Amino acid sequence: MIDDARQVTERLGLGTFKPSDEAPHEGRNENITGTTSSGHDVFVKKLKGDHAAHRLQKLISFEQTCRRHLPPALRTPECLGWEEANEIIVFQWLRHAESGLSLAASDAFSGGLARRCGTLLGAVHTAPGDRSATPPPQPERPDLFKALPLHYYERASGAVLEFWSVLHRDGVATSCLTSLREASTRAPHTLIHADLRLDQFLIDSTGPLLCDWEEWDMGDPARDVGAFAGEWLYRAVRSIPTRPEGGLRTVDQDRSPRTRVLGRGLSGLAEARTKTVAFWNGYTAATGIPADGLAERATAYAGWHLLERVLATAECRSQLSTLDRMTLGIGSTALRSPWKFAGVLGLGSHS
Repeated sequence: MIDDARQVTERLGLGTFKPSDEAPHEGRNENITGTTSSGHDVFVKKLKGDHAAHRLQKLISFEQTCRRHLPPALRTPECLGWEEANEIIVFQWLRHAESGLSLAASDAFSGGLARRCGTLLGAVHTAPGDRSATPPPQPERPDLFKALPLHYYERASGAVLEFWSVLHRDGVATSCLTSLREASTRAPHTLIHADLRLDQFLIDSTGPLLCDWEEWDMGDPARDVGAFAGEWLYRAVRSIPTRPEGGLRTVDQDRSPRTRVLGRGLSGLAEARTKTVAFWNGYTAATGIPADGLAERATAYAGWHLLERVLATAECRSQLSTLDRMTLGIGSTALRSPWKFAGVLGLGSHS
């Protein structure tokens, strides 16, 4: 990766690359940070994995189609160039920025920061420009909700096969996802990030930036809103085994295991809700009154986000854990009945 970085920075006229001591960021792509002889701090990313060439084309199309229309409030790292032959793209490295995920892990992601992330996402969804613009078309992908292709089945882990077995038996969840996608097709479309996670937010001394536009699209803004809420819901569910007990108070000190788990879950949900409410307040301050149905669709997407996160972690496991199955159940329930959960998550709420 060092040799690739040296070659591409020189070919782009950025100078000779010298790597930093910072460890590469985790993810599906290779990456390295450093400084060039001309004084540029650079983050060099080499796209890897499935459809790497297509994802690079989407990044390039974002730079060529969307970048010039971005308002000042929409902060995203500057792109310094790319090299299609080697599937490498170079960005400004924000050496003092910290990811939203690391802040959340250290309990340093405040409600105020959540509100600013909502304002930032609102700037994405209200960005001016050509609403007819579209990214390169997606490669043809099989519908895994109907059946697993042989090549997918043969390389899938035991936990992945178990995940699909659960969903294939749950025809209601599959039907609800189909209905959600149809509703999104009818909804007003805006620029969307389409792969929103806490680690896509970088926070520096000025505030949050949004990075990694590999999946950008013109689509339903509820996808992004739901992904942010889903991140916090996922964290609340996954923290149940280790979270201090709270939420329920009884005079009986020897509460049942079920009651203790419920108390931890309520405590985590209350914490997640404070972040989502702050985010929603910032988002609606930037966008105005949201379109009808956006909060409900976002809640359904939050449920789908939980299912996607379980699938991602299942790729390196032999079987689903009890917590995985609990997460699947909560995600499927939100997907089925979003009107019941929108207020619980804090979407549509201003308190």
